Amino acid sequence: MKKFIVLLSLLAFMAGSAFALPSYSGLRGLNRTVDARTGEAGFLSVGLFTFLGISPDERTAQLSSGETEVTDVEYSGTGYFNLGYAVSSSFELGANVSYLMNQVKREDVDNRLDTTGDWSGDDGFSEAGLAFKVTFNPDAENLWFGIAPWAHFSVYDGGDNNFVYNGDEWDGIWEMDDPMFQLRRPMMSSGDMSFGGDILSTMELDAVTLHLNAGYHYYKQNFVFTDRRFDASHNVIATEDVDIEVVDPVIHVAAGIEYPLNKTTLFAEVEWRHFLDREFEEGDGERFDDCIEVAPGARFTFDSGFAMDVTGSYCITAFDPEYNDLGHRYFQQGVAQTDEERARYAPFPGGYSPKYGLGVNLMYTVDLNAHPSILSGTVADAGSGEMLDATISFPGSEVESVNTDAASDMYSVQLDKDTYTILVEADGYISVSETIEVPSGENITKNFTLQSMNGTVAGTVTDAGTGAPLEGLVALAGGQASTDINGEYSIECPAGTKTFTASAAGYSNQSRTVEILAGETVSQNFELGIVLNFENVYFDYNSYNIRSDASAVLDQVAAVLISNPGVSIMITGNTDSDGAPEYNQGLAENRASAVRNYLISKGVSEGSLSTVGYGEDRPAAPNTTDENKALNRRSEFTILAAPIQ
Repeated sequence: MKKFIVLLSLLAFMAGSAFALPSYSGLRGLNRTVDARTGEAGFLSVGLFTFLGISPDERTAQLSSGETEVTDVEYSGTGYFNLGYAVSSSFELGANVSYLMNQVKREDVDNRLDTTGDWSGDDGFSEAGLAFKVTFNPDAENLWFGIAPWAHFSVYDGGDNNFVYNGDEWDGIWEMDDPMFQLRRPMMSSGDMSFGGDILSTMELDAVTLHLNAGYHYYKQNFVFTDRRFDASHNVIATEDVDIEVVDPVIHVAAGIEYPLNKTTLFAEVEWRHFLDREFEEGDGERFDDCIEVAPGARFTFDSGFAMDVTGSYCITAFDPEYNDLGHRYFQQGVAQTDEERARYAPFPGGYSPKYGLGVNLMYTVDLNAHPSILSGTVADAGSGEMLDATISFPGSEVESVNTDAASDMYSVQLDKDTYTILVEADGYISVSETIEVPSGENITKNFTLQSMNGTVAGTVTDAGTGAPLEGLVALAGGQASTDINGEYSIECPAGTKTFTASAAGYSNQSRTVEILAGETVSQNFELGIVLNFENVYFDYNSYNIRSDASAVLDQVAAVLISNPGVSIMITGNTDSDGAPEYNQGLAENRASAVRNYLISKGVSEGSLSTVGYGEDRPAAPNTTDENKALNRRSEFTILAAPIQ
């Protein structure tokens, strides 16, 4: 958070230049095209790109009335957050994170929506990408060349799966809850990892600038799902588990043209993706191995360093849903398929381009030269990786020390260009020191790990009454240890004051605060008392004889008291309201004595038992019904003393 606030403060005070704006990859360019030129060293570009694609697609819906041709509309939203930084006049870095949204709106045909619902879709963060660009200018005037390698990594975070599912009954494309592979972009990412590189060229002519990118891209996707065959009544009659890996080498070509008009630049781009392993057709002359998109736009720049794009797009190649279904239609027809045959009909990595599209981009470029750098990072336990509350200081300089932020687990500090000694300290850990050279106007990440100064706590967990070892746990924040058959435990933890809690089934927890010394073993024993909860015993009307149901309860009470000689209890006697109070008082005392005598007869120590009679003074329920009066003819148990907790 501190790092973000400082960066915003720098942006607010700097007047940047808007000429080195990022493309989708974060490298300088238009949208789909990377510029072979690089901005001045120290320039940082930030971009937020948004794009909405709309695609009316014809497909066959299997309805109860038979096959019906429908036109469903797909909406594919894309958002990119991009960063680009010119390290030098010939070297540039780019990064991007994408957020995708897929939605399909179904056509209402023959009451189709009664079973399918209107919409299905998914959304989430999709991929993070890194790229860099190396350029050179042999002409020194108007011609530049470069290379731009890149890699993307899946960071999908949407829905229940990375396939778009329909959860509103039968979808008319496949069936209920099945992946909808017939969409243009049925997945939220291009696979776990993709990479490639482009050769770049840019030429400045008198009135326009031309860009050409050509390269090789590589994608690897995994598809794991269950394909199902259905009969006319939509019953599943056969299934096949599919687990395939689809590799796609792709030839990529993109071209762009810019025409500047003062603060406005008109541009147009065309992008072609040719999938080398999809070169086939089924005798009808139709191929499905290319995707070509044309995208005009306008860029508006402002003196403050901000810029805005308004773009459109049109896909000139045809999309056929049946070429995108991983062979489902053939499985539905009963045709056996190999993994290779299914892979031919896999969705394109990144999805097929939408038929139409409209985008709005917001960008900012700022010069970071000769400005303070931002040093930030984390401090973690070297063993567990847990983030630590630490102090970062800079001995020998005038820079004030900073602490890690509790909310972000990071530290952040603004530093001028210089050499600094960094001292990192945390309670219970060995401090570390490091000297670094801080350049001008850069964001520097420096993470530290500290070794803890550990000590050991050991001891036993026993029954407070009998001294018998207990099977239990001894725990503190960040760790715990189990006792062995002898009730012994040992736990290693950082030095300092720690609170330990011992627990065992059927016993009360016990906590102790222990001062732990680094490199030493501290003894701490725990004696746990049992958790006592005795049931009441009840008597017949005008009687203090022990009933058979009361005997069962008293036998359990006796067993607990005998195994826990440190426990003493008070036995109470109670009556209902029938009869004179004086008579009821005597009856209550007799009931308490009868219980005491029974327990003594079972081996309970006389000294651990005392009695009191309350007569009719403490009813458990109002004496208004026979049922309530029966509840009042009782003896209860009160714990007077138990083992020390």
